[in-house]
Amino acid sequence: MEMKILASGIGAALPKTSIGFSLFSGVYIQLRRSSSDQPQTFGIASGLEIGGNSGTLIAGHIETAWMKIDTTKHVWLCSRSSLVGKLGEVELKGTLAFSGTIDVNFTIFDANNESTFSLSRIKVESKGGQLADTKIRGVIKDMMGKTQNGRALCAQP
Repeated sequence: MEMKILASGIGAALPKTSIGFSLFSGVYIQLRRSSSDQPQTFGIASGLEIGGNSGTLIAGHIETAWMKIDTTKHVWLCSRSSLVGKLGEVELKGTLAFSGTIDVNFTIFDANNESTFSLSRIKVESKGGQLADTKIRGVIKDMMGKTQNGRALCAQP
C-alpha cells in the first residue's frame, strides 16, 4: 500500500504551543494498493479556528511523495470504518522551500479522544513550502463518495 499527503493552510501558529489561529487548513490523504491503482482520497478540513488544533505559520502547501506503508503494521488503513467519521490529525514537521524532506505524523482518535492508530514517517520527500510545522485536526471525510464504499483499500495480508 502507498500513501500520499497534500496539505494547505493559511494562518499563524507558534510551533510547539497551542497559541495561534487558522483561517483555513485542509489535507487530502490518498491511499492506493499499488502504483498502478487509482488512489482513494480522504480529507480533513478546518475553517476559521482559534487555538492550536490546526494551523501553519503564515501559509503553507505541501505534497509528499508516495510513501510505502506496511499493511501488516498498519492494517487499520485498509478499512474505511477506521478512517471515515473519526477524528484525525495530520502533522507535517519541518521547513520546506520548493523541495526537501519533512516528517509526517497521522493519528486517529477514538470517541474518548485517545489515539487509537498512529503512523509516523521521517524524512519523506516532499515539494511545496512551509516555514514551520503544519497541523490539521478534524473529522475525516471520504472524498470519493458512496459509490466507492465496497472497494477494499488494500489487499489483505
